[in-house]
Amino acid sequence: MSTLFMTGAQALVETLRTAGVDRVFCVPGESFIAALDAFYDEPAIDLVCCRHEGGAGLMAVADARLTGKVGACLVSRGPGAANATLAVHVAQQDAVPVIFIIGQVERLNLGRGAFQEVDYVKTYSDLAKWTVEIRDPSRVSEFVARAVHEATASTPGPVVISVPEDVFAERTQAPIAAARPARAMAPAQVDVQALAEMVARSERPIVLAGGDCEPRAARSELLAFSESWSVPVAATNKHQCVFPNDHDHWIGHIGFIVPPALAKVLTEADLIIGLGTRLGDISTQRYRFPLAPTPAQPLIHIYPDAGVIGRNHRTELPIVANAQPVLAAMRAQSPRGQSRRLAWIERLRGVRDQLSSYTPADMDDGVDFGRVALELGRRLADDAIVTLDAGNFVSWIHAHVRFRATQDMVGAVGGAMGLAVPAAVAASLRHPDRQIVALVGDGGFMMTGNELATAMATGATPKILIANNGSYGVIRAHQEAAYPGRVIATNLSNPDFAALARSFGATGLTISTPGEVSAVIREALEQDGPVVVDIKTSLERINAFRRLAELRSKGTTRQSMVVS
Repeated sequence: MSTLFMTGAQALVETLRTAGVDRVFCVPGESFIAALDAFYDEPAIDLVCCRHEGGAGLMAVADARLTGKVGACLVSRGPGAANATLAVHVAQQDAVPVIFIIGQVERLNLGRGAFQEVDYVKTYSDLAKWTVEIRDPSRVSEFVARAVHEATASTPGPVVISVPEDVFAERTQAPIAAARPARAMAPAQVDVQALAEMVARSERPIVLAGGDCEPRAARSELLAFSESWSVPVAATNKHQCVFPNDHDHWIGHIGFIVPPALAKVLTEADLIIGLGTRLGDISTQRYRFPLAPTPAQPLIHIYPDAGVIGRNHRTELPIVANAQPVLAAMRAQSPRGQSRRLAWIERLRGVRDQLSSYTPADMDDGVDFGRVALELGRRLADDAIVTLDAGNFVSWIHAHVRFRATQDMVGAVGGAMGLAVPAAVAASLRHPDRQIVALVGDGGFMMTGNELATAMATGATPKILIANNGSYGVIRAHQEAAYPGRVIATNLSNPDFAALARSFGATGLTISTPGEVSAVIREALEQDGPVVVDIKTSLERINAFRRLAELRSKGTTRQSMVVS
């Protein structure tokens, strides 16, 4: 497209295209009509119309997670932007690069408190990595190109761009800026040598692998490093697919709950390698492993953001670099000390295998969701994509589904409800040939389940499994532990989810008894189109580690009772 007299909207679209953005999620608004028209003329970018800005934003987050590229979401001013704030927060918490573009009131009325006017630079300054309002059409391309860099540099995250509606429509002769994502950071050779020496001397090392290990190349390098150096690996919250869960070196998933037996044995480690993770409070068991501010073990922290390393933990060896080039550089080092670590690996494997052993219970108030997890684990395709909402039900998934490094998991590290269904729609659009399974609670489905309409409109085919226990289960667990028997505001009145699915045009199925689990899960996964399975789950069996009666009687602390 010629830059001669290009509109601001056309400059936006062209810059996104040159940056490799091929899909944008939106809810249409009058504040960016010119932008909608510009997308009409650009077949290289798929503009997906969603049913709620929160769903659109979460689809952009999921799409970015799966592609490793910048996600994009376009929303209108005021209410539209407010609805999308959930996704901005998720992108920030989960370190996902997403550009949120907001249509603003026209420049003439800025500062007058015009209809739906909000100061977005001020509003999002604590959530986004960078916020800007573009008031000159000649700078649209420049700032969009910078947004791509800002979203991908150091710790990835959200960027918010506000554009007055008349800027979209006004013409400019400014050239299109070259938008390029930030490049991966390689380690210094001296740091790689120091890393090799520390690993060689250790007898009980562990790797805590985070989101920067998600790319396929990083997963392959992590497996090679673990095998050649005999170092066991644990995945941080919602990154369970970075390492094959059936491997002898697999420790487990370090999320909202770490079983006490595993937490105890981890303290015996003599070296912690934080790899591709910010080492936040969930992945460090509330800053207890590694202990903040002074770890009990030497800590090696590998992350591409110097501002993260050393912020909360004293770090013996800080390496400001991405995970994959560090692991690749370790191939040039001679592995040493492997035999000293065999007993440690065997000890960890014994604890892991004992914890993964599970026999579902027969409950009076519904199906033990562990049955669903075990059945799903047997039937997931080798390249399945699993999207997870927040809720107690995910405890069974993390504990009892053995994920492969060829599969993908998309969950909200920050614990936001509502991600699973939009993420599954985005995943199905991105990978229509792969099996897409969403796991969501009844609370989470009622927040964003309306995006099933987007699935029907776009041909997406997610299989959505709803853990329906009639409760906001995480909060109910907190209530029962802190104020036994004083239940308020956590009971839910739900529709017939299977019937609701059929009203959208999807297949609706129901599981009410343990005997139905196997056949219905098989039927759901074999369907060609979108499916919703309403699973009447036990509230008493609140998660994989606790029952409500136990919480009431023992006064279990908040830290040990909740999964999200």
